[in-house]
Amino acid sequence: MRTFIYFIATCFISTGICFAASNSRHPEYGNAIAIGLWAWFLWGYDRRMRKAGEKRNRYRR
Repeated sequence: MRTFIYFIATCFISTGICFAASNSRHPEYGNAIAIGLWAWFLWGYDRRMRKAGEKRNRYRR
């Protein structure tokens, strides 16, 4: 559930950043921030999935 909330927040924030970047003088900075935000989300998602997998493997033994 927490991942879904993070996903929705990432969508809204990155969309707002992209809209703001499209109206700015240097849109590449805004686009870079939006892509960085998605990278941060994916890095956190991967970390949470690895921890959950380790926890499952620990309980199997």
